[in-house]
Amino acid sequence: MSGYYPVLLDLKDKRCVVIGGGKVAERKVTSLVRAKAIVTVVSLELTESLQQMAEKKKIHYINACFKERHLDGAFLVIGAVNNPKINHHIFKAAAKKNKLVNTVDSPDECNFIVPSIIKQGDLMISISTGGKSPALAKKVRKQLENQFGKAYKDFLSFMGELRQRIIAQFPDTKYRNKIFQALVDSELIDLFKKGLRKKAEKKAEEIINRFSKN
Repeated sequence: MSGYYPVLLDLKDKRCVVIGGGKVAERKVTSLVRAKAIVTVVSLELTESLQQMAEKKKIHYINACFKERHLDGAFLVIGAVNNPKINHHIFKAAAKKNKLVNTVDSPDECNFIVPSIIKQGDLMISISTGGKSPALAKKVRKQLENQFGKAYKDFLSFMGELRQRIIAQFPDTKYRNKIFQALVDSELIDLFKKGLRKKAEKKAEEIINRFSKN
């Protein structure tokens, strides 16, 4: 498959079904729980971590072999069973019901793929090789993790604090976009990397005030 359309999904309160209870399923479930999805796991066995999630009511657990009815009401489906035939059945059943479906390690039996992710607060960078080389995606992710560290999380949080103020102060969209760009292009990120938040706040005020006088 080629020609993927990149998109970030809001899964909050969406029912997501994961078929499988092994380590791969555990990783998928953990990501879905972090996204605040309503997660159902269908499997005869669970890892210790998944069992703990079920006991704490973080996920709904169905102790059974996969049946098509388990997909009813699902927004998204992940097949993570260590059996190609079962994963194929999951894909066909989900596709028939027009569900978003991903079967692990089988790009041809998915209508979406899950990219490798770097996350620093609200900054999220997705890396994908179209399913052709997850190992390369992992390598690129590690390289980018060194480049985009905690300073970007702090800077983005700071920009979020400034955003509403700037929008209220400068009604012209094109003009305030110039301010946002000036802030991003300034030395602010470098100051956050050095842990100099107070200096960053002062620099931001200087930039905003400069535009206020124009």
